[in-house]
Amino acid sequence: MALVGCFVTPHPPIIVPEVGGAQLMEAQPTVRAMRELQARAAALQPETIVLLSPHAPLMYDRMGVSLASSYDGSLAFFRAPNVRVAAAGDLEIAEAILTAAAKHQVSAAPSASRGDVVDLDHGAMVPLVYIMGKLAETPRLVLLAFSQLSLQQHVRFGEAIGRVLLDESRRVLYVASSDLSHRLLPEGPYGFDPGGPRFDGAVADAFASGDWKALSSIPGDIVAAAGECGYRSLMVLAGIVQTVHAEGLQTENHLLSYEGPFGVGYLVGEVEVLKASHEQGTA
Repeated sequence: MALVGCFVTPHPPIIVPEVGGAQLMEAQPTVRAMRELQARAAALQPETIVLLSPHAPLMYDRMGVSLASSYDGSLAFFRAPNVRVAAAGDLEIAEAILTAAAKHQVSAAPSASRGDVVDLDHGAMVPLVYIMGKLAETPRLVLLAFSQLSLQQHVRFGEAIGRVLLDESRRVLYVASSDLSHRLLPEGPYGFDPGGPRFDGAVADAFASGDWKALSSIPGDIVAAAGECGYRSLMVLAGIVQTVHAEGLQTENHLLSYEGPFGVGYLVGEVEVLKASHEQGTA
């Protein structure tokens, strides 16, 4: 088993110090939690990061798997051109995910071709700025995208990804980039809807308790009212965890923070993948 763990992160550029400046103080729980993930990533030392970004190129009827040879991005659009992330692509894992998706009868296609250099969107940049900040060596990267297919298809996509990552010999960290409701406050980006807090509360409660069935069973009208951009990202993660459990491995969820200071829900969490009992040894 080489899946060393799974992170759930928001992706607002404002939580990056070079972007947020003084406003960083308004999101301190999120910033502290992201720094916790940074320290955790440094301990895990992944050789490859597989990340699903809600802002990656979206194909309506198929999941996206980038076959790019390298990735390069900055937060120049957010007035921080010196904040950069660069990484080589992991073509082997990307191709294996495409193959596994087909076996799981999930429609998936390359979102970038071999030899491409992909410009990282902020849904990938913000998590990676934190996660890669203390790593001894730069890991390879695979960038994924969800689609407009059913939630069940996203769970199945996660099952396929999980199969690949569990069989991989390299140390792989999975990252579900996921902002929650954009309708938490009247001054937020989409205004206020009571479904926003209800959705975020249901997601946070389900994640904290490790109740993946409850997470996938949030009523559709509440999801629609929330104006979220990360629910399908979480459904893919649910599929990965499902595969981990099917292999007899245990997971433990850690909800590190949740808040919505600017009208958008930010959840930071870790799904710790526990070693099988025979690997843990005895005290």
